[in-house]
Amino acid sequence: MALVLSVAMLLILTILGAVVWTASNRQISESGDKQANQQAFLATQRGVEYATNRDILLSMNAGDSVNLIAGAHKANINAGNSKGNGQGEIVAGEITDAGPGEMPERLRARYGSDFGANYYFISIAAEARQAPHIIREDVETQVVRLFKHDDDSVFRTTGGG
Repeated sequence: MALVLSVAMLLILTILGAVVWTASNRQISESGDKQANQQAFLATQRGVEYATNRDILLSMNAGDSVNLIAGAHKANINAGNSKGNGQGEIVAGEITDAGPGEMPERLRARYGSDFGANYYFISIAAEARQAPHIIREDVETQVVRLFKHDDDSVFRTTGGG
């Protein structure tokens, strides 16, 4: 009887141990995915912050597009980011100058007809690796730059500098 009881208790403890082990492995995996997701998101935020740089926006003409993953742009966005730490990396990015257009009604009511608006569309994608997964984040946003009709001086930008 004692042998049967001890084998039954051992079986119950084995099953309980397997359940706890499976649950803890799942939690560890999920926490790694969340960290990779956050790293990819922070990389997209770096890209958006860089893309709204006033110098970049003002150097563009209507219809121009700037590739953010080419040359110095990618290096500037990823400055201080170590891929060895598994942090997110920009894999696609572009700024498009859509040119002047109608000012949003809310801004038109506030600033009147003396001002015009120039629209910039920004699209950034970043990835972070958490073996065996690759987590991808995509961000698309728009920046509106207001300018005076008479002298085209920059008045206000809704993002960046």
